[in-house]
Amino acid sequence: MKRYIFLLVLVVLVSLILSSCAINVFKGLNTPANTQNLSQIAINEANSGNFKEAISASVQVLNAVSNGTIPSTNIYSAVVLSDTSTSARNTLATVTNFLNTTQSTSVALKNAAEAMLSSINGTMRLNAITLASSFISIWQSQNLSVLSNTSSISTAYITSAINLIVSSSHNIQLMQLLEALSSTLNRFDPSNPNWLISKGIYAALQIPIILFDSNGNNVLDSQDQIFKYLPADYNGILYKVQLQTYNNIQKSNELLADLSTALTSLDSGLNEMSQSNPQMAQTLTMIRSYIVQIETALYVVNAEMISQIQYLGDIQKISL
Repeated sequence: MKRYIFLLVLVVLVSLILSSCAINVFKGLNTPANTQNLSQIAINEANSGNFKEAISASVQVLNAVSNGTIPSTNIYSAVVLSDTSTSARNTLATVTNFLNTTQSTSVALKNAAEAMLSSINGTMRLNAITLASSFISIWQSQNLSVLSNTSSISTAYITSAINLIVSSSHNIQLMQLLEALSSTLNRFDPSNPNWLISKGIYAALQIPIILFDSNGNNVLDSQDQIFKYLPADYNGILYKVQLQTYNNIQKSNELLADLSTALTSLDSGLNEMSQSNPQMAQTLTMIRSYIVQIETALYVVNAEMISQIQYLGDIQKISL
């Protein structure tokens, strides 16, 4: 928290200093020699809420660091249009592929990744830490003493959690880009649990798309069957929406890979967070206990077993 307060103060001061000449300075910072300066402007723009400008600056940094592999324009439009445009999603996939393969240790890359992550979150009203807080709030709405007994958890709690997850998932390429940005930041700053939490959340948000994208366009949209029963039809969600992993080994493998990434990242991030936040330690420890249970169950679950589950409600039929 102190770090973000410091950045906010820094942004205000820099904005005052550059108020009359920011545009001219920005135009002069599009060469590789000034890439680190450009990345700092991306950070400043992101923290000022100028998300389009921040993404534009970030992409120019990525273009320089990648030696032209990443296109230097149109990424902001690709983010905005990614739910409706295949070409936009392909553009995002190009950025994701670079982030997942680069070994660059450039400070400019770190700054650009942070500015882009923040700006995409702001543009799409999506933030992993906010989502994590929402999950915890839903968790805390239940009596913690009965959470270990699944029969005591209300259907309202379950449908609220599913609705939150599904409504936040957007499209697979955007979620993969956000995961890649989080992973890049974790590589640069492994001591910051926020990046691990962020990585885990975005990996987890790919799972609903894999499960419920009934029209196969890699997007959760109003045409998908799940939205006939959200937000309140618990039985419809559990027993009328056919999972897209059903009889599909490839998607079942993708689900298991994302689940493994999500669980590992969340467990590590929550562990570090609980040590620095004693007030939340009980809740975070409780959530981690469920993560460990799921991780343990994964040792005996494979893609073949997943592909035999037709509806969410059938999960209880699996013998672990």
